[in-house]
Amino acid sequence: EKILDECKLWHKRRSLPLFRALLSAETLTTVLDGDDDFVTSALLVISGLGSYRVSIDGVPLSSSGPIDPPFTDYSKRVMYRGFDVTSFITNQQPIRNKDIEQSHVIGVTVASGWWDHRPLNSGLIRFDLLPRGPVTIVAQLYITTSKGSVHTVIPTEGTAMKEFWQVSKGPIRESDLFTGEIVDLGVLSAMEGWDTFESWIEIEENVSFEENQSKVGYWVIPTLYRTNITREIRMEEMAILAKAMNQEDRKTQHREFEIVASPIGKLVPSEIPPVMPMERIHPDEVHDLGSGRWLFDFGKGMSGMLHFDSGLPSPIVPPNAEYPRGHGFQVATAIGDSFITIIYGDSLEMSTGDINRVLVAGVGLHDGGPRHFSEPKGAQDFTPCFPPDQDGTLSQRDVYIVPKSIGDDLEEKRNIFSLARQSHFTTHGFRFAEVCCTDQPPPNVTALLYRTAVDERGSFDSSNVIINGGYELVRNALNSNMLSVQSDCPHREKLPYGGDLVAESPVAMHM
Repeated sequence: EKILDECKLWHKRRSLPLFRALLSAETLTTVLDGDDDFVTSALLVISGLGSYRVSIDGVPLSSSGPIDPPFTDYSKRVMYRGFDVTSFITNQQPIRNKDIEQSHVIGVTVASGWWDHRPLNSGLIRFDLLPRGPVTIVAQLYITTSKGSVHTVIPTEGTAMKEFWQVSKGPIRESDLFTGEIVDLGVLSAMEGWDTFESWIEIEENVSFEENQSKVGYWVIPTLYRTNITREIRMEEMAILAKAMNQEDRKTQHREFEIVASPIGKLVPSEIPPVMPMERIHPDEVHDLGSGRWLFDFGKGMSGMLHFDSGLPSPIVPPNAEYPRGHGFQVATAIGDSFITIIYGDSLEMSTGDINRVLVAGVGLHDGGPRHFSEPKGAQDFTPCFPPDQDGTLSQRDVYIVPKSIGDDLEEKRNIFSLARQSHFTTHGFRFAEVCCTDQPPPNVTALLYRTAVDERGSFDSSNVIINGGYELVRNALNSNMLSVQSDCPHREKLPYGGDLVAESPVAMHM
């Protein structure tokens, strides 16, 4: 029952929000009033849970990596990054407060990451041991003048937050490290430019949020993150779950909590490079699997996602509306939305030639598929919070949707599907990817290999192709599992394990 309650709350928090703040010319002039020195630097300091990306005036500041901040125990510490935005504030020329005329908008896109993940407390991972809560951000801008005076603006804390910040539901309906991402391309199109001053609108007073929350681009004042769980309470709860403490030995008072949200740890500077796309790979082969399904083979395993340089073509509905296993999307089909699905995997079913989803099933949750007998068919029918449209196997899958409300104009739908580029806040372990369902395979498709952007210092080569292949195999494995911290595997578990890290550290240090 507890998991089902958490699942209901989790669904209420979909779609994922967009945050933005207005840094107006008037605000800058007021903050710098009395300080007639030149502005020499502007540093935006920010972090967000689970993952975030930040922009200013529509220009991305973050790397395009899907996991930031790096994975830590977020109830103990959360890493932040700083971004130099001096050129935006000063327009690349000496400027005093009386010369400021331009306003700016800071935009933050957030996703679930390891913080607000789907509450699946079964399988290989004990999600209940991880800290969790609603997505949240912390940010402020430091402006320094030529004599060393530092001014702080657009904070996300205290009553001043309401003066600058707004929040709205964004185009990402769902983003999960194990089930993939669902993107509403209709919302993406309608909210184009949301992080620019030209799109800024003041929030109307005395308007009911409940009556307007379904509207695209409806902005409200965000609320401060709050919880009644202290760090001491959480530490004791974890110790009891790990059988390191008896219930009667706890020092804090045990009670049922009104708010299911973990405490957030102290902010510390980021200690490692961000996760970034480190390699772009073209497919070796593209196969027609029938019913509008296309199989892309990239020739080697990696962690990342597909990138569509030219977007996606318009979808088709398979004969008799029978989607290939794993590619159906019941929620969209029921209301007439158009959609395209992408499924990822690192091996194929030898009898059918399509992707073996069972071997890469998220947290090991599957129903055996058509040929695997380790689990009976229907094994996940009663797993709490299991996605209803995954055909019994928790698949690595991304979905791009154009709502029925767009209308029947085929040209408009085609234009909106062409906006699709890639998933944003999830990665998949794969060599193969299936795209379904389209008349022709999407053009200009590449795979992006993501990993922590550390330098590769070692190399190896020999006259023996088998030994060289072994080296590449190990190198690919390390790259695929280096997503902020080394993980056990890039699909089923994704969590760091000390044993793997110790065993492989000599190899990693050489590479």
